[in-house]
Amino acid sequence: MHSANRFRRQQRSGRSLRATLGLVAVLAGCGSSQPATAPTTATGATGANAGISLRTNWQATVVVERDDSIVLTLPSGDHQLQRMQRRGVFHLAVKEDGKITLRLDSLTVHPRLHSDTASPAHAAWSGRLGDARPGALHVSDGGDGAGELTAMVRDLLPRLPAGGAHAQSSWSDTSSGSVQVDIFNTSERRTGRWRASALTAVSANGVLPIHVREEFEQLGNGTSGDKRLTMTSQGRRSATYYVTRDGRVRNAQLEDSTAMLISIPSTRQVVPTIRFAHTNVRFIALPGDSTE
Repeated sequence: MHSANRFRRQQRSGRSLRATLGLVAVLAGCGSSQPATAPTTATGATGANAGISLRTNWQATVVVERDDSIVLTLPSGDHQLQRMQRRGVFHLAVKEDGKITLRLDSLTVHPRLHSDTASPAHAAWSGRLGDARPGALHVSDGGDGAGELTAMVRDLLPRLPAGGAHAQSSWSDTSSGSVQVDIFNTSERRTGRWRASALTAVSANGVLPIHVREEFEQLGNGTSGDKRLTMTSQGRRSATYYVTRDGRVRNAQLEDSTAMLISIPSTRQVVPTIRFAHTNVRFIALPGDSTE
């Protein structure tokens, strides 16, 4: 077969990521997060400057723009590329006790979705600052579509060490637990290596760039129609967060790459899948925020 036919680039209108993975089961033949099993640990924080910690008692509008590319290797040997672009606007509130609430205000998806289940109206999440567990951000409303968005929003804030981040410091954390990944309920283990660079003077407040490189492994199960699916994956995530001296996040960029192996036990077929994601995040201070 000609190579041009071996790699078919398709963008399927009206398909969510859930529908994309459901298509795997057809071609080959969501639940809430659970408590983590291991706590996070932070080590190696050093530096002479005052440590910067994420502040409490503030709120912002958060604009999240994420591009996903998914490459499926079909049973025929052909490769199929599917793309999705999502733009979500959220309301973030960080309470005085460190509790986080995140509410979806609007969502735009391209290609446009036609399924009602893909429109997570009233989607909301809650969590707590500094909780590194994979399933620390709990979705409370919005149905299956909100479950899919959890992977989009669960790393909006950096994880800083107990004494705060210092310029030119480094630290690490390791955690494990359960989290939803698309249609799969998975167990995840991840290790993050963090580094803060020099404090910059892009504003009067000063901004500290904080970088992370994570490696993670996932193992999960899901269903599509009457078929049971299993999934194993290994991936890497890199990100840079820009945190002001008073502990607010201004913006962030994240890159994810994941190699997945999706299996259909009933047919003994396997679909290798590679996924790439790029995310831009902007935090916009709300007028009238009492912490300004």
